Formats: sequence, structure tokens, C-alpha cells
Amino acid sequence: MKIFNKMIKLISIFVLFLVSNQLIAQTNTDSVQTVCAGSLAEPYLINPPTLGSTYQWTLSAGGTLNNGTTTDNITVDWGVNAGTFTITVIETDSNGCQGAPVTVDVTVIPLDDPTFTLIDYCEGSANSAIVTGTQGGVFTFTNPPSGGETIDASTGEIISGLSGTTYSITYTTLGICPQTSIMSVTVNPLPTATIAISQTACLGSVIPDLSAIGSAVTWYDDAALTIQVGVGNSFATGQTAVGVYTNYVTESLNGCEGPSVPVTLEIYTIPLSPIAVSQTSCFGSVIPDLVAAGNTITWYDDLLLTSQVGIGNNLSIPQASIGMYTYYVTQADANGCESNATIVTLEIYTLPTSPAAINEAACEGSVIPDLTATGTSVGWYSDAALTTLVGNGSPFVTGQTTAGIYTYYATQTDANGCESSATIVTLEIYVLPTAPTATNEVVCEGGLIADLTATGSNLTWYADASLTIVVGSGTTFTTGQTFAGVYTYFVTETNINNCESTATLVTLTINSITIAPLASNQTACFGTAIPDLIATGVGATFTWYSDILLTLVVANNSPFSTGQTAVGSYTYYVTDSQNGCESPATTVTLIIYTTPITGPISHW
Repeated sequence: MKIFNKMIKLISIFVLFLVSNQLIAQTNTDSVQTVCAGSLAEPYLINPPTLGSTYQWTLSAGGTLNNGTTTDNITVDWGVNAGTFTITVIETDSNGCQGAPVTVDVTVIPLDDPTFTLIDYCEGSANSAIVTGTQGGVFTFTNPPSGGETIDASTGEIISGLSGTTYSITYTTLGICPQTSIMSVTVNPLPTATIAISQTACLGSVIPDLSAIGSAVTWYDDAALTIQVGVGNSFATGQTAVGVYTNYVTESLNGCEGPSVPVTLEIYTIPLSPIAVSQTSCFGSVIPDLVAAGNTITWYDDLLLTSQVGIGNNLSIPQASIGMYTYYVTQADANGCESNATIVTLEIYTLPTSPAAINEAACEGSVIPDLTATGTSVGWYSDAALTTLVGNGSPFVTGQTTAGIYTYYATQTDANGCESSATIVTLEIYVLPTAPTATNEVVCEGGLIADLTATGSNLTWYADASLTIVVGSGTTFTTGQTFAGVYTYFVTETNINNCESTATLVTLTINSITIAPLASNQTACFGTAIPDLIATGVGATFTWYSDILLTLVVANNSPFSTGQTAVGSYTYYVTDSQNGCESPATTVTLIIYTTPITGPISHW
């Protein structure tokens, strides 16, 4: 029924407003006119019209021209945007003559904003409306109450409102374009006093919250309820010191606060904290017990003392992993109050990381490198059980020289005295390869110079016994020597470990060619004893040839009996040989002369 009455009122106001605007528009001939925003079908006409004329209407903006844009009257649906807009009409008479434009400026006035806020309020308090729209309007009861209540027309405050009653309030603006809005407000009753429970606790223990039964509970620190300290059914006082603390609690319903109830919290004194000593240990060693002095000792592993791990003066620790383990130990007095906790720690130190170390290798007979490790207080052991300490610090001189693999174990010790696990470090002294086998060469100067050869792998040839001048590599070495002399070289073998053997001495001997031997030509008469050919020289071996190309050997050594007997001239070629080298040939001739033929003897 209330909704229906509201609708009838709104429709009546709108119709009245529309009719009044039409009358103004129809009778107002001013060049500047006004209209309320949102007005529909606003009429505009030529008064009086000319018989037989037509009219062309236009609107600059702000609305929509409706029917009759060529007749002497139109209507306009105005929009909601405020502003001044121009209606223009041009008349064309029956002769087709067009008149001057006639205009009217229409100012669209915005509607009043009747919005306001009005909140429910509590019995015995005052209320007032807050106009959020157009100010200066009038507040009235939408439906006048019958209980003697009144309303302040300017503020909307209800005077003598009844508890539990809801009122409908109407606000009407008083502007050129007035509007109306309606809101409801309820007078809420006050709630009864809440029920609350006082608490006690020991100093240092968990302080219980104060609690109260009810809705929208509020806590205060004073009886005058001016210092609010909390809300909700539970209130953590924040008190920790010994004493009696009083707070006041109320309940609220629908925003209305009831009477307060006092609630107390009493905190008892507690005994002194026990005396305890923290412990440390290295990972993997024996873990010591924690010990505390006091009465009725209790051990916890959390700061809130909710997780009990032991009772009594000694606590055996099950921990074995690296870390800082914190425990909290308390003592309790005869009143059952537990002391503040003494913090006791067990720190199991992490072992330092194993030192970084580098394995070393060397060839037997070379400089043996020291072993090195990076770390603090490095210790060297010769056994995996780390029982035989053989050195400290880095580097470590092993003293090893014989071929073999030597294993050591390096640890480091940190500032906490904890020793790391060992890093295995090896020193390998490689066996040298055997020296290569090689063949000395002897050749003659001017002849083909033979290469030197050796048997082995990765051979290197040197020109000096110190093995500093490399002259070749491989199994075959071309010396490049051509002159007579004895040339000495040194060849070594290198194995896969890059170890070089001792050197094998190899010689190349180039013997010089001896000078041609001395020999005398010989003559003889036919029939006489034929002399031998004789050669002398530096060597002891002579070879006789019958041809200049030295291909036909006819005798060796000297003297040489040619065996010739017939008259003629015989040519031979003799060479001298020393160290296998043959000299140039000396030409030697034997001439056997014919004997004279005498006679006969004549007598004169």
C-alpha cells in the first residue's frame, strides 16, 4: 500500500510539472526560454500561423525534434544534459517566398538532486539526515505517525522516536525543477548487559584472553567507556607484568551499545629462570647432555613452551644432524607458576668442506712436485682412517722419488676445531721408458750420406748431451751433414705419460776420401824381365783397374804384376782405399819396347 501511494504521488507531481511547462512554452514568446532537463513532448508553435505557409524547424542540440517539422507547431524531447540550445524556424509562404529565420534560445535546467542519507539510530540518541544532493529542501514523514513523534523539516531529525519503529522520510527540493526521494530509518532498541569471565595467569606463561558472550562486543580500559582497547568476544589484554587489571566490556546490537560489565585479569609472580649452560659439538662426535639447575625442571623445544621434550636437570639430546638446536628450560614453584624460560642451545657445527686439492704426476728422475690443498689448517694423512699424520699446511713435501702411486688424505680444520672429511690426493711417479736402440753410421765424404735411425715411440733427436737442442723427431733423422767428420747425436723416447727416456748416443762418421796414390810408369824391352807396377799412398789397400771407368779390377795391393810380355803400351789405373773410402785413380803405363834387329855383319 505504501509503495502504491508513493507511485501515485510521483505520477501526480510529474503530470503537474509537465502541464506547467507546456503552458509556459505555449504562452511564452520570449527569445530566451527555460525548460527542465528530461522534459518530453515540449510544444513550440507559431502564433498566429500564416495560412498556406510551411515551416522548417531545426534544433542546434540538446534534444530531439518530434512530429510536425514542416507545420506551424512541433514538440521537443529534451535530453538530460544542461545547457542553452537554439530552436530555429524558417517560413515559406504560399508564393514560395522564404522569410528570415526566427530563433528562440532554450536553456535546459538540470533537475534537482533529492538524494540524502539517513541511517538507523539507537534508542535515546539523536539522528539527522545528510543531504548529498540539492540543499535547502524540506523533510516530512511520508506517512504521519500516531505516537506523538515529530520531525525537524530542515534536518530530518526524528523527535521522540519509538524504539523498534521504522519511519518513512520524504525529502522534497525547492528549486526550479524540484524532485522528491524517500528513505526509511529504524530506531533500534538497546541490548542487555553481556556476560564476561575474569581470568588469572602466571607471569611469563601464556596470558589468557578475556572473553564475553554477545554480539559486537567492545572492550574499554575505563569505567566511563572513553578508552576503547579491543573488539570481539575475546580480548588479548597485552599485559605481562604482575598485577590485577580491570577492563569493561559491552555488547552492541544494530549499532546500539548496552551497559558495561567489569572483567579482571590477575597475573601472579613467577620463580626465577633456572641456570643452564649451552653446549657445542662437531658433527659426528659425541653429543653432550644439556644441564640446568633448579626445581621441577621442564625442557621445551619451542619458544611458546608448548612442545615438552624432557623433565629433570639433565636433557639427553637425540639430535645428530648439523644445526643450531634451541631449547627452553623452566622451573616451577609450589604455586604451580612456571618461570620464564632460559634459552639453552646445542650447536652441532657443520664440518668444513673437504679441501680442494690437485693430484700430481711426475716422471721418475724429474723434480717431484709438492702436493697442495686449499683450506684452513690443512692436515695430511697417509691412511684413510686418518690416524697417521704425515704433514701440516700446504704445500706438502712427500719425499717420494721412486716410480709408483702414492695416496694421501688431506683435511682442513675450521675455527670451531671441526675437521673435514678427507680429500684423496695422489702423487704418481711414472716409470721412464727405456732408451731407444739406434745404429751408428759410417759413410764416405762425397758419397750418399745415410740417415740415422732408431727404434722406439715418439723419438726426439738432440744435438747436445743436455738435451736442450732439438734437431729432429721420428725414427729416421736426416742430419744434413756432408763434410768429413764424426757427428754425435742423442735420441730419446717419450711415452704416453710424456716421460722422456735417457738418451741413446748415435754417431755419423763421414770419412774423407784419400789422395790419389803415387805410382811410376815402367818400361822394359821385349824379352827382358817385365817390372811390376808399384803404388804408394796413405792407405794400405790398392786396387788396379784396366779401364778408366774403374769397372774392371785386375789386381789388388802393390806391387802389381801385370803379366804382360808382348811389345806394346799397357795402361792401368790404381786407387788407394782407407776406412772404406776409395781415392781417385792414378794412371800408370807399362811400355814393352821391341828389340832392335841387327845384321848381318858385312866385311868391307
